Formats: sequence, C-alpha cells, structure tokens
Amino acid sequence: MAEGHKKARVENPYNGRAICYAMRILHLADTHLGYSAYHKTADNGLNQREVDVYDAFRRAVDYALHREPDLVVHAGDLFDTVRPTNRAINVALEELLRLSRAGIPTVIVSGNHETPKLRETGSVFRIFEHLDHIYPVYRGRYETLEFGEVTVHAIPHCSTGEGLRQNLEALAPAEGRFNLLLLHVGVSGIREFRTGDFNEQVIPTGYLSPDFDYIALGHYHRQCPVTDNAYYAGSIEHLSFKEAGEEKGLMEIDTRGPEVSFVPLPVRPMLDLGALDCSSLSAEEITRQVTRRLQETEVEGAVVRIILKSISRSTYKGLDFPAIRRAASPTLHFEFPHELKELEQELVSRGRIGSLAEEWRRYLDQAAVEEDKEELEALALRYLTEVEE
Repeated sequence: MAEGHKKARVENPYNGRAICYAMRILHLADTHLGYSAYHKTADNGLNQREVDVYDAFRRAVDYALHREPDLVVHAGDLFDTVRPTNRAINVALEELLRLSRAGIPTVIVSGNHETPKLRETGSVFRIFEHLDHIYPVYRGRYETLEFGEVTVHAIPHCSTGEGLRQNLEALAPAEGRFNLLLLHVGVSGIREFRTGDFNEQVIPTGYLSPDFDYIALGHYHRQCPVTDNAYYAGSIEHLSFKEAGEEKGLMEIDTRGPEVSFVPLPVRPMLDLGALDCSSLSAEEITRQVTRRLQETEVEGAVVRIILKSISRSTYKGLDFPAIRRAASPTLHFEFPHELKELEQELVSRGRIGSLAEEWRRYLDQAAVEEDKEELEALALRYLTEVEE
C-alpha cells in the first residue's frame, strides 16, 4: 500500500528571480554499481567488469560537471543489489559528493534491484539523505520536488502493483511549470521493453501522460523513446549480450521545446558476432570460420560472443581450441556457446514439442509442488508468454 504523497520544496537556487532562460537537465539510469561478470581482473585486482561499471558512472558525472546542468535525475537501479558491497557504496558516495560539492541538484529514485522486499529491511539510500543537493526517493511513495521552474514528480520502485497504481493515480502536474516524471518501470504492450526481471513493475503506456513535459524512465537498458515525451536513458554500460553493439550514455534535456538529445559516452565494446550454422561443417571449417570472424573484427579489449548452432559432440571435441584462444586473445572476454545437434534430434524424436507455456504446465502437473502452485504457474506463464510473443 502506498503511503501518503510527500511534497518537498527545494530552495530555489535563483533566489526567487523569474527564470527567463532554459534549464538544462541530465537524465541517466541503470548504473548497477557493484555489477561484476567473467573472471578477468583489473590491475587493482578487482573484477574488470565491476571496474568498467564504476568507470562508466564516473564518466557520466564528469560530463555533468563539465556541462553544469541545473538538475540531474537518476531513474533507478543505482546499485545492482539490495545489499551492495562497501566498495560499490563508496563509489556511489564519492561520485554523488562531486555533484553535491558542485551544487548540482540530483534526484535519485530507487529501482527494483536495490529495493528490499520487506520495508523493515531498510534501504541503502538512507546514507544519501545527509548530502547537500542530493535527493533520494525510496520510500515507496510519490514525492514532488521543485527546482527553479521544474517540478520533479518522483515515484520510486513500489513493492506491489497496487501501490504503484495508487502513486500513478495521485500524479498532479503543476500548472505553469516544467513537469518531469521520474519512474523505474517496464512498459507493457511493447515487447522489446519487457525484461523479465524479478520484482519488476510494468505499466501500460496509458500511464505515460502527455500532461508531463518529460518522462524520465529507467529499467529497460536500451536508450529509446517510448512516447513523444517519455524516454529510456538505458544503462550506462553493457550488462548482457542483449545490449551488444549499443551506444551507452545519458539524455540531455533543454526545457525550451523541450529539446531532447542522447549523449553517448565511451564504454567497453560488447560485440555479438552472430551464430554459425555448424550442421554441415567439419571441425576444421568451424575453427577457420570462428577465427576469421575474430580476426576480421576489431575486438581489442571487447566482450565478444559467437554462437555455434547444430554442432555434434564429436565435431565440438575436434575443434582447435588453442587456435581459437589465440585469435580471441585480444578480447577481454570471448565465449562461444554451442547448441548440440544430438539434443535437437532427441527433442524431435520425443514427438511434438508444445509451446513453452504448454511444456511448463505439463512439467508442473508432474512436479511435487504443493504450496503456491497456482501462483508459481501464473508467474511463470506470464514470463513464458512474453518470451514467445
């Protein structure tokens, strides 16, 4: 259940003078501080991908300090987990302190990754409350904050769909002001915006009201517009191969118009070099094609993948792994997952394979699940149906 709407008025940095010029706003999201992957370490002994994420956040703050915006908004998932490491917390504090000392107001809403299931658990966002010019919004309720001519309507991640709905229905854009809505949600009805994250909240596009001048969204990791006034900033680093090849960065908004632009920031490349049909290829031919793709692509320091499809066990064992490793040596990380031809044939021999939803129902009927069986079935079917669409 959502708590009562909280309104906070922030001291006007313009001392009450009428604002006769545009305000500049930066919108970023999904920094996922503390994220790590693979086994490569940096010179300081830390996981390299964890360091990459910290570096990406620092570059975003560097850009903010260079541009000196009137406001920064962060649309959730500052951290990758509910209980971030001391190192992740320290990086967050260092970078937010840089914004604070520069006098740049910064509003941060909590996302599903850092919001505990039980409110009694407490939120790591409490540590930001004492920082000047930093405004964390994390208590599951709609809050408004005013900066010059801009009113920020901030809704943090809500533990229930009902709580989110109540907060959304309480939204009240202010007349004569630039109204910015800050949310961390998925958007239903548009397949590519579904992530399937546990504990995520999803809303229909009807809640993205045209009454707001700009809607700053977080949760989906690809930068893109959703409606004429609503944008995902995307994550600031690549966090899965679903994002391979995408630019990463933040949004910049000029309140006149408003004018909206995407600002790409440099990050480590993530490259998906596609799938290779191995059904009619020898081990030597597969090795040659994999190494050629690596050699013909700029892979220095990149995270790279090639998928081997329909490869037999014997052919896979015959691959020249040393040659592939040599070709992949310039990469930070290279993976070539394989799909076995024998497994595909085994599935076909079993007879008709139903949809994912049908197969799940069959499995659950035979599984020894007594408690919450209906809830488990409904939750899984929702995700499986989205995958199949």
